[in-house]
Amino acid sequence: MNNTSAKANVEDIIPSDDAFHGSPKRVSAEWWYFDAIFDNRYSAHIGFKTFSRKKLGMVSPNIQYYKDGRLVVNTAKRFLFRSFETSKKVPTVKLFKKPVFEFNQDMYKKSGDWIYNYKFKIKDNAVDLNFKGVTKGWKIETDKESWAVVLPKAIVSGEIVVNGKKMNVDGIGYHDHNWNYSMLTVMNYGIGWYWGKIRSESFVIVWANIVKSPKRSELIAVINQDDKGYLNINPKNIHFSVEKISRSKYKKIPTCFKLKIDDMVNDKPVKVDVNMESQNYHYGKQLLADYWRYHVKSNGVISVGSKTETLDNEIQIIEYLKYG
Repeated sequence: MNNTSAKANVEDIIPSDDAFHGSPKRVSAEWWYFDAIFDNRYSAHIGFKTFSRKKLGMVSPNIQYYKDGRLVVNTAKRFLFRSFETSKKVPTVKLFKKPVFEFNQDMYKKSGDWIYNYKFKIKDNAVDLNFKGVTKGWKIETDKESWAVVLPKAIVSGEIVVNGKKMNVDGIGYHDHNWNYSMLTVMNYGIGWYWGKIRSESFVIVWANIVKSPKRSELIAVINQDDKGYLNINPKNIHFSVEKISRSKYKKIPTCFKLKIDDMVNDKPVKVDVNMESQNYHYGKQLLADYWRYHVKSNGVISVGSKTETLDNEIQIIEYLKYG
């Protein structure tokens, strides 16, 4: 597959970038995504999706829990758009006037910290988690689709309830937000994607391989360091490959991936060579597409300037989405 992309325009974010954007022209999907890998072998994805045009549509919060990368809870609810309250200035979502997640404006004004609380319950499963960002967020905004990586890395703490069992948890998490996504986006922008994060001790790489056609793709990689900014990698110096294909439910799916980077950014040499092997994955449908979420074991090195960090079977969450 040929990489034909130009360098993505990566920009700083402000709180309104993570607020609700909506769609006045056509039915579009917008979603807030949070995930976390905890210290007790559990991990979580918690999300909130909207499908709307102006003030009509549906909203859907969901909770997915994993143990050792294996799905143990997959639950969601759907509500009419009139039950949903939000803001176009501040990241907040409410259902029936009760907060689902909220951005701590006071802490942001005092210290510049990005802190969220996500609290929701679906039957015997619940989440009450705080996410505190430890590095700088960024966004890529186009007329076709927009993506804000608000918390490339976050310290996560709080309580989860898994099938009626309460647990106090601590871990490392992530949060992003996508908007302006419609079927026109699919027709004009791409037929699927690979996406994920690679975290070492102090680095995190957020990467994507957007499949434009069977022979063309667009590569994105942004590297953050704790308490510092981000480096936007030239796609010409990114190599992504599928190293192994397996068969599941009569479908051939990738189960091993490699990301390599060899670039010079802001006078700093950047070298990455990481292999990601599937630990477990689950299959579902997202936006009418086939969707796989993986927990992978990552091995390799990340080097920025004079600092090098090694990954030894570090667990990461990645995904693969494919139309058709």
